[in-house]
Amino acid sequence: MENESHESKIDVRIIVSGLDIAQLVSKAVNNIHLENDYNIVVSSIIPTVELSIVKKVASGADILLIGGYGSDETYNILFNELKTDFNHIGLFDYNNIIVEDESIDFKLAEKEILNSIIKSTLSYSLNLINVHTLENKLMKVTHNYNNLLDDYNQVLKENEVLSQENNELMEDIKELKSDFNAFKLRYEDIYSKEILEIFSLDDLWQETFRQDLLDGDRIVIATDKFKPDDILVGQGFIASQSKEKAIEWLKIIRTALIFVDDNAGDLKKESGIGEEENIPEDKDDYDMSNTFENFWD
Repeated sequence: MENESHESKIDVRIIVSGLDIAQLVSKAVNNIHLENDYNIVVSSIIPTVELSIVKKVASGADILLIGGYGSDETYNILFNELKTDFNHIGLFDYNNIIVEDESIDFKLAEKEILNSIIKSTLSYSLNLINVHTLENKLMKVTHNYNNLLDDYNQVLKENEVLSQENNELMEDIKELKSDFNAFKLRYEDIYSKEILEIFSLDDLWQETFRQDLLDGDRIVIATDKFKPDDILVGQGFIASQSKEKAIEWLKIIRTALIFVDDNAGDLKKESGIGEEENIPEDKDDYDMSNTFENFWD
């Protein structure tokens, strides 16, 4: 029979050990009408078991039937050489077609060929189902792989963006550290200085003595003369380590001023009557420089 390609039909090829059996098989195949009844085509009957020839002729078959006396050595050799993931190999057993006088029974041959082909076809169909199942699984795996690959590429892009942002943040951190170190260096001795609180001289005088301050310049002059520790007065303000110390100093100044005002005549006599004193005529003659301007110098 000619070796043809039959689309959508199962391609069967039968390997036998000689021309006499090949002729018998060909006649039996024609009688059982495989193509019409079962959609099966026996495309080749190979009358030799020579491996090099068989491999060429059998290539591409869906089902291969190997003629032999059971699973003998020849069958095993051909099976191992011809079996692939895409075909099925069955046995065309001579033992089932030989009668007692060792002649071949034609009817038994037809039956054996049909049974062997049907049996192999069923196995082949099951194998196809498994192949299709594997193909479907492979398609799903491929689809999932492609999705994962897309996700991976997306992660790579996002990682590049995050890496760039991280580098920018690191630069910002370096700049902040530099600014902080400069700030720290500039003000590292701030805790070694005594910080003074500043109060309004008029408000503190009013709060302490319940009267308006009429002559703040005299307080400035007195403070400048006595130079008490941690007390500064000027420009309408008084600076001290605490409000209590500022009030304490104002009380001292007020007491002194009251004493001077009440005893002005006696003080002049005791200091020498008629003696001219170089009493400043104007407050500008006193050292009333801005005490606060250079406090931190």
